[in-house]
This record gives sequence, structure tokens and C-alpha cells, in this order.
Amino acid sequence: MRDLRMILAGVLATTVSMIGVASAQQKAPANAKPTAAQQKALENYQTICQPCHGAKGNSPMPTMSLVDRDWKQGTSTAEIAKTIAEGIPGTAMLPNKDKFSKEEILELAKLVRTFDPKLKPEKGK
Repeated sequence: MRDLRMILAGVLATTVSMIGVASAQQKAPANAKPTAAQQKALENYQTICQPCHGAKGNSPMPTMSLVDRDWKQGTSTAEIAKTIAEGIPGTAMLPNKDKFSKEEILELAKLVRTFDPKLKPEKGK
């Protein structure tokens, strides 16, 4: 039953995400060109993370949303990178250390932090 709920949540999140991606792309200023690493992080997020977490981290499932949430594993780039790499045992968050390089995981963590408006930019980052 849990697996079925996760699949249904993923389908719903993907549908919501596709709508969100189109609007996010339209809002991007023309002069804000991402670096190659940032672009790769966005592509990785869209491919692997977006089906569960939503286009802008706005999953309709509160435990999967990256916006206005209780960050149990920490909010620093390093803590988020560790969660991306190692996953969260007992949840749908699987480890990604074999899918991405350390640099790609770090860029994903930086991207994920931008989704939650409560998180302040880290000093020196």
C-alpha cells in the first residue's frame, strides 16, 4: 500500500511539476544565465528529483516538499548534500552518491536551498 501511495504521489508531483517548469522557465530573466554547473544541477534535478519533490521543490506531499518545511537533516549546503548523497533510511529518499559526482551533489544542494524562501544565503557561498 505504501508503494502504491508513493507511485501515486510521484505521478501527481510530476504533473504539478510539469506545469511549474513551464512557468519557471518563462519567469527567468534573460540576463541571468546559469553557469554550466548550475545548468547541469537543474537538469539533474529535473530528471531525478523533480518527480517526487516538484518543479520548484513544491511537492503536494508535505514530507517531500522542499518549501516551507521542517528540515530535519539540516539546512546547510553540506547537510543537504549529505542527504542527497546518502538518502534517508526508511523513506522514499534514496541515496544518489552513485548517480552523481560530489560536485554535482554539491550543486544540487545549492539549488535545493534556493527553493525554500526561509533559508538565508550562506556566507561565502
